Amino acid sequence: MSEGKEKKTLMEEGEPSPKPSHFNLHKMTLMAILLALAIAIGYVESLIPSFLPVGGVKLGFANIIIVVVLYELGVWEAASIDLGKVLVVALLRGSFLQMGFFMSLSGAVVSLLIMVLLKLLVKPLTEVGVSAVGSMFHSFGQVAVGALFMGSGAVFYYYCYLMPIALATGVIVGIAANRIMATKVIARQKRQYGFD
Repeated sequence: MSEGKEKKTLMEEGEPSPKPSHFNLHKMTLMAILLALAIAIGYVESLIPSFLPVGGVKLGFANIIIVVVLYELGVWEAASIDLGKVLVVALLRGSFLQMGFFMSLSGAVVSLLIMVLLKLLVKPLTEVGVSAVGSMFHSFGQVAVGALFMGSGAVFYYYCYLMPIALATGVIVGIAANRIMATKVIARQKRQYGFD
């Protein structure tokens, strides 16, 4: 009888209710899926010839995943997926430590820093606005590295043509990210499995 009561007490105490955690199996699985999606989109984009004389400048639709992760999971998660995507795509393309790799890396780092700052400091700005500005800085980071590799500041003239394209694609990325977040698919996963 006492043994039954003891078991009952243990069952009543049970396991602690799920509390938000930065790392758990479900979150790691979700991040792996999102990383795979970002890599797939980034790899397909890398197969499309650049429309500028400076190689490595792409449209950046893989950033849809980055914007969603930044808003739904956080800064470090977005940085992990962004940098992971750049590294894996470069390895798949055989461009690791070449100019295209450093252009992609600089674009990713600069745009993410800008988006984080805007998200934290400019509260009225929506994810569409944050994505648009981030996209322009992504292109700026790419062109800056291209100028360093080519040893000529003349490359920055191309940025004048690239900026409106970056703005347009950034808006598209932001709208797509907004639509994905509106489905609450990640929010439901966070509530169900107790991670933030």
